[in-house]
Amino acid sequence: MATAKTTAAATAAVAGEKRSTVKLDTMREIEKHMQKLWADMKIFEADAPSHSTDNSNTFLATFPYPYMNGRLHLGHTFSLSRCEFSVGYQRLRGKHCLFPFGFHCTGMPIQASAEKLKREMEDFGFPPKFPETTSEDVEREKEKLAKSKESESSKVDSKFKSKKSKAAAKSTGDKYQWQIMRSIGMDDDEEIRKFADPKHWISYFPSVVINERRQSTFKPI
Repeated sequence: MATAKTTAAATAAVAGEKRSTVKLDTMREIEKHMQKLWADMKIFEADAPSHSTDNSNTFLATFPYPYMNGRLHLGHTFSLSRCEFSVGYQRLRGKHCLFPFGFHCTGMPIQASAEKLKREMEDFGFPPKFPETTSEDVEREKEKLAKSKESESSKVDSKFKSKKSKAAAKSTGDKYQWQIMRSIGMDDDEEIRKFADPKHWISYFPSVVINERRQSTFKPI
């Protein structure tokens, strides 16, 4: 019987039949209701103790705050979930728990990205008309990548290799900053244009991240 059910499900999937999402929709509605209830009652909001303590009944969790040059990604979700599970467990044990959340808005990456957008508008107009990638360009990039791998394999410093591999994993493969902005869901050129001002990054992305976090399965902030 189990085999027959599996076959039927596979046949339905192949046929393109739309499967019911009633259970999933119901769970999502319950989730939204509880998140709103928690937020309205401020259940998970807490301040540091105003009196001295021996720390035996307190618990603090934190993680590297997300950098405000884009949206939340899977790495943020993974780190957040570990902290949230730990805080939830310690709270059940009766401890006074703090889990501060913030945004990383300092450093040069935002400034560098803003400068790239400025240069791309100066070089390619607005909206930018980028040169088409030719087969020769692709081959050149392949050669660069091959040389980079050879160079990396000759390095002894594993820390350097780790950082380089991590940077490569984060890369979207897009050549221009304008394309990178589009790859994270921005299709309005007028909106992208505003990011040539580095201050716009730190006023735009925090609210986006807060909204994304509220729509996720995490407790409210």
